[in-house]
Amino acid sequence: MTDNVPPTDWRLVAVPLNWDPSAPERLNFPSVHIPARFMTLPSDFFMTIRTPEMLALDTPTAIIVSFRTTPAGAEVLRITGMGPDWTSHLPAVVGGFPPSAWERRAEDRMAQFLQHPEARAPIAEEFRKLPLRRMDIAPTPPSVMEAGIQRRRKITPEHLEEVAKVYRNAQANDDPPTRAVQIHFAVSHSTAAKWVGAARKAELLPPHED
Repeated sequence: MTDNVPPTDWRLVAVPLNWDPSAPERLNFPSVHIPARFMTLPSDFFMTIRTPEMLALDTPTAIIVSFRTTPAGAEVLRITGMGPDWTSHLPAVVGGFPPSAWERRAEDRMAQFLQHPEARAPIAEEFRKLPLRRMDIAPTPPSVMEAGIQRRRKITPEHLEEVAKVYRNAQANDDPPTRAVQIHFAVSHSTAAKWVGAARKAELLPPHED
């Protein structure tokens, strides 16, 4: 899978879930080792994504992606955000930085946070200005998670071909294929399963696959 990168003027920051910006040097959290990546990361962390348009707003606005670390790597748990209109920025974020690349990029940003203590003070200062609360990273209903993407997506033959491609690539890598579709398009699992079923009906995928 290509490791897509966000535009250089975007602001991405990953921090442990329970990190206290008022004591940036204090790192006390459960961790999980990822053998294939030769790294150890917090068991739960999140990454904020802010485009130049978000950074220019008077009201703090960001996409927040929560992760859980397993021995196989970081996994996306949920997508939510802050700011009254954060969902309106989601299509541009997905278009400029595909969700299929979020996990690997988040692992790298989290590793940088851990390995470079001198970088934590400015991150702490930034986070103190953001109204982050537990409610900001609470589970988000699928209808909200998909806002700004689904309303502009039509189930075209081209879309189903892309679904089938993502599915087949995941199978070839021994990854859960329906989950790969879910992450690639930043949709709920039920929507991903529905698209996979449509791809099979269109004979883009063989029938009766797990």
